[in-house]
Amino acid sequence: MGSYSKTYEDDIFFFLPMTSPDRAKTREALLRDKKNRPYTSEEREDATFGEAYCNAITNHCLYECNNTVFKQLTRTHLGTFKLACYDDNYDGTVLDTEEVELFVTSHYRTGIYIVTVVCPDNHYIPTQLVDQMSTNHLAIEDPESGEYVSVASYMNKHYFLELCGEAKCVVCMSNPPEDRTELGYLLAGETYVSEHIDYRILPHRIDALLQNHACYDYYDSYISRSVIAFIFKDYPDDILERLETEASEIFIVEIVMFQNTAVMRTNTRVIEELGDNDGITNTEIEELYIEFGQTMKFWSSNIFKYTFAQKEADEIIAAFEIQKTLDEYHRNQEFLDRLVELKSNIADQKSDAQMNVLLFVLSCFEGCSISLAGVLCIFGWLIPSTAPHFSFIEDLLSVLWVTFFFSSAILLFFLFSGKLVRKKKAKRVKRNRKKRH
Repeated sequence: MGSYSKTYEDDIFFFLPMTSPDRAKTREALLRDKKNRPYTSEEREDATFGEAYCNAITNHCLYECNNTVFKQLTRTHLGTFKLACYDDNYDGTVLDTEEVELFVTSHYRTGIYIVTVVCPDNHYIPTQLVDQMSTNHLAIEDPESGEYVSVASYMNKHYFLELCGEAKCVVCMSNPPEDRTELGYLLAGETYVSEHIDYRILPHRIDALLQNHACYDYYDSYISRSVIAFIFKDYPDDILERLETEASEIFIVEIVMFQNTAVMRTNTRVIEELGDNDGITNTEIEELYIEFGQTMKFWSSNIFKYTFAQKEADEIIAAFEIQKTLDEYHRNQEFLDRLVELKSNIADQKSDAQMNVLLFVLSCFEGCSISLAGVLCIFGWLIPSTAPHFSFIEDLLSVLWVTFFFSSAILLFFLFSGKLVRKKKAKRVKRNRKKRH
């Protein structure tokens, strides 16, 4: 990769938003392959990286969160893997590998998961690894096959998870790059050492990215739509020691990722329904509302106990453009509501037309039955009582007429009442939707 030489140390954290169509199978698979265990303070020195990571993030959530939902998240370490390092030609040639740790943070009730790929003590070019994330080329070695597969494919095969939205990245650095342009490329999600392009990002665009968003004095923070760079003033050589500091920022990013994934999942489903709207029903729309409603607990206005932790989260939310996605969801959902309402009105009109024809036919039959009754009365009056052979026919016709008359009346009653019930139900569903908005 040319004459590039790193001028800093770094740990990289990749976050992939995922969901599960079968939460029970996902949970069973995660518990089966879980590597970490809780440990006491006396065992801290002997803890593995996976155990230390899970404990550090969990402890920060317990200490700094007001929202009980985020205190109940489950973190699972799935083991150590080899991450493929490429150049930006992406021709399948693996130039190097980095050891990474794979984690899943789960909220089983809503079926939302954040898969975290941690590359501690990274030796490769950080901007190239971030470029791999941006172009969906994050690949790990599958221990079963020995082949390199995307992280998303691996998680789908072994844990039944599906990617839901864009991956994000946090780079924790010992100091800023000597060339500030490199930091700009990192935040832009582009490789600083390209093999196939010879153009560069304009300087004023890089300057716009290099705004320090830090709230405390022990680090500098730079945030873009897909990358966050934390540059720590104190960067211990021991990964377990510096993990305690890194976790103070990582857990905030993880929480924001849950918010982002919740919106992305429902919005994606709404868009799918809009693209294939022939079969969409009121019941399916209600299910979408319920699904999104279950995630509303992620959006508490006072998630964090400390003002500046909340401010940092707000900065990340703004950079990740979550509000933009949320606004898009509301627009799409409103359009879907109107589409289903229109289809429902058209169906009602067709149903009303068919109903009117049926009612007309039944009314004609009832009219005929009344006329027949009159004829029978006259017929019975004219026939002498000395002709008993007509009495049986007269009685039979009378019974048939009475049976037909009451059957028609009952059918008319049920048709009218069913029609009224459907209309009331449609109005109630529409009213409930308006309340949710």
